[in-house]
Amino acid sequence: MSIPFGAFLPDQPIFENPGATVATNVVPLTAGSYGPLKALASISAALSNAPQGAAAYVVDGTTHTFAGDAANLFKLNGATWDEVSVSTGAYTVASTDVINFVQYGDRCISVNGHTDVPQTFLMGTDSAFSNLAGSPPKAKVAAAVKDFVVLGNILGQENRVHWSAIDDPTDWPTIASADAAAKQSDRQDLPTGGDVQAITGAIGGLDGVVFCRKSIYQMQYEGPPAVFSFREIERDRGCYGPNSVINVGNQAFYLGEDGFYSITASGSLPIGSQKVDNYFFKDWTGASVHAIYGAADVINKLAMWLYPGEDNTSGVPDTLIIYNWETKQWSTAEVDASLIFRDISVAYTLDQLDSFGNIDTLADSLDSRIWIGGNILLSVFDSSNKLARFTGPNKAATLETGEVSGGTLFNKPHERVLVNGIRPYVNTPAANMAVTLRHRDGLGASLTDTASTAIAANGMAGFTVSSRYVRARVSISASSSWSHASGLDFDAQEDGTL
Repeated sequence: MSIPFGAFLPDQPIFENPGATVATNVVPLTAGSYGPLKALASISAALSNAPQGAAAYVVDGTTHTFAGDAANLFKLNGATWDEVSVSTGAYTVASTDVINFVQYGDRCISVNGHTDVPQTFLMGTDSAFSNLAGSPPKAKVAAAVKDFVVLGNILGQENRVHWSAIDDPTDWPTIASADAAAKQSDRQDLPTGGDVQAITGAIGGLDGVVFCRKSIYQMQYEGPPAVFSFREIERDRGCYGPNSVINVGNQAFYLGEDGFYSITASGSLPIGSQKVDNYFFKDWTGASVHAIYGAADVINKLAMWLYPGEDNTSGVPDTLIIYNWETKQWSTAEVDASLIFRDISVAYTLDQLDSFGNIDTLADSLDSRIWIGGNILLSVFDSSNKLARFTGPNKAATLETGEVSGGTLFNKPHERVLVNGIRPYVNTPAANMAVTLRHRDGLGASLTDTASTAIAANGMAGFTVSSRYVRARVSISASSSWSHASGLDFDAQEDGTL
């Protein structure tokens, strides 16, 4: 009988789970299949310290990639990082804070918490950051909303947002002055919800969205005298992970206190409920909420959250949970990374490809979009603090079905199952796969695993196992070439009711 792997549903009971109970180092590719996740391949020299923020922007066809650690800001120059701080060691970024970058025209602005003043870098002109003019407040959050730069979580007033003069992020007039009124600069203290966690720009018909710890507000431009109106659209539901917000097109994704959500102009919808929310909160270490980073692979319609998993002892992220917003399905992955962010590719000439290997060893073909400048990509900083991308060989992958019984296979609930073989439906040579049969005679009994069994020439892993409840785990070797894994066949027969 053919059993699809199905959607990854670890929050559902194992017995007769309609989906996969394990989906590791794969991506939810289509409604009926998983695809491989590539290993990380580094593309830069290492930063001397762990990064605490990164971003990439394009100005006049040139990509500018920035990163920062606890004391300095850097700009990518080929494969090396140039320090571009206002002065060496100028910054003091708390271990629980992240450097937020925002683009306004050809200007990159960064904020890093309540210690340092906002910084600015004119892309294509400047060689180093400088203090943002106009005496803006120190802030933890920044975003571009309409024709303004908006800062949030202000020193001394964590529930406040404060915006610049219209179309001039270097001008921050004195609030309530005639100058501020003329330039439409003002601030707003949000009455409920606590600290501002994140701000996004346009989502659908909304000009901006402000995520607080326990509330979410829409931010709508009205013009003077109010400039912006704020309306609470979610209460007792806010953003739990300040770095978990992913703004893509007309929606955003975020981690709330009780799970994962998407939000549009119509409000929030749960995307992890009954699927992965419980799994995530059990697997996450429960510490370092600031170390949950979200980013989108817009090409493959994937939202990814990097976080410290259950076995993590260092607090450094090592696990991905992945959501396909088209198929609404999930998967997981194991990675050695400290930060994930939306990057933009840099154009390479043929001569510049030498550092990545030769024509036979390049991880991606010459016509891949990663070699073309200006394309949106997903990048990470790996465990060595090097900029890296998912362009290496396919990672070793594992998929496991839910538990089936005689009721599933033969429409006889009390019938034992004699499994003779399992045939995986994965488009890779049999030598790249192995199958483990997991079985038990009672729902409260411990599992027994067979040895990992190779696939024979007929495409079947052979077994002779009689049990009441069975499930199959398929392992795909690292570096195997494949594109779709959809399910498997049980070669099984009835084996009595004892």
